[in-house]
Amino acid sequence: MIRYVDRRLVVDGIDIDRLADVVGTPFHAYSAGTIRERHARIVNAFDGIDLGIRYAVKACGNAAILRLLQELGAGFDLVSGGEYQRARRICASPDKLVIAGVGKREDEIRSVLRDGVGVYHIESEAEFDLVSKVVAEMRASGALHGGTLRVALRLNPDVGVDTHDYIATAKKESKFGIDFQTASGLVERIAETSAIDLCAYHVHLGSLLFEVGPYLEACKKVLAWMDEDPLRAKGVTHYDMGGGFGSGGPFSDAAIDLDALGRGMKELLGPRRLSLLCEPGRFLVGDSGVLVTSLLYEKCGLTKDFYVVDAAMTDLIRPSLYGATHDILPVLSGGSDRARRVDVVGPVCESGDWLGKDRELPQLDAGARLAVLQSGAYGMSMASNYNTRPKVAEVLCDSGRAHLISRRQPLEDLWRDECDVAVEGDFTSR
Repeated sequence: MIRYVDRRLVVDGIDIDRLADVVGTPFHAYSAGTIRERHARIVNAFDGIDLGIRYAVKACGNAAILRLLQELGAGFDLVSGGEYQRARRICASPDKLVIAGVGKREDEIRSVLRDGVGVYHIESEAEFDLVSKVVAEMRASGALHGGTLRVALRLNPDVGVDTHDYIATAKKESKFGIDFQTASGLVERIAETSAIDLCAYHVHLGSLLFEVGPYLEACKKVLAWMDEDPLRAKGVTHYDMGGGFGSGGPFSDAAIDLDALGRGMKELLGPRRLSLLCEPGRFLVGDSGVLVTSLLYEKCGLTKDFYVVDAAMTDLIRPSLYGATHDILPVLSGGSDRARRVDVVGPVCESGDWLGKDRELPQLDAGARLAVLQSGAYGMSMASNYNTRPKVAEVLCDSGRAHLISRRQPLEDLWRDECDVAVEGDFTSR
């Protein structure tokens, strides 16, 4: 867990300032204890219903994090061929994998169908056309894992949510999911297609959701649509509610009421004897993460002051991309009593490179360390090498032990794959 002990920031028994002396900054540290606690919170909230947790690997795909969640009983929600290979690399059971994503390539589809997946999510008519063709070919050649593909239709129920537009995914203008009218036709086509079985409906509303209402509204819409035609319920064994559970951070009590959500879903699904899948990502790992950074310079401008640190938008892009707010705290508290109002910015050559604006922080000297909280989700997974900056190290803290789970990227790796090789072929315009 993340807390102060004698005014020193500690993550699962690890003194972060002392860890920084060894690892160097910037780096991401993760609390294994927080991940375990969040997983248990979900399990307890949905007690009494057949629940499957499928961790959204896009949030943070480090193998050590995946193994920890696998040990807790979670499967994985995957949205690319690369994420599928990440899960297979740690020997994840195909039965506990779901593959989603609005733009799967044919080579990715073939790989998944060959090696196996628990549920394959269909996002459009065009995707179903391709999948049904590939299934027929692979079944005929004996290459289709298990001989049958279990699919879910990702539905777009047009439910509004209170979150950033970029992470709201179930409005009618969204690229995600299938409207009910189109889905009705797809259900009929699936029923006529050999080797493809419809087993579920999937809805993902968005991310950072703190209200229970939209989840229940979406489920009610799907169930009402199913009731209009018995064919829509035939063979369906579960409902996939997606993820997006909101949490305000390790020092905040703000969070979605999971107990109320669990009660509501049990009332809706229990009478139908439907199982439930959920796909949390940020809720499991977001608050476990701390981006540790060092102060390089204090810069005083005409209208505002800055703390220039060695971490940047390349290490945590959410503030720049979404205007997301991440708590920023001194690693060592209780120093200067003088408070400063500053923007915390990085070295990248962009005005949008900031980690926090108008933050009240103590007067700090160069070399002092800051902790940017809630970096566990969409930090490293969205990191880049912009400005030729190496990706930072990752450390998993667990019961007083620190494990380096990803080394700081060597600078030479940034140009290792650059080459000058002639591409053979006739490419002249005609």
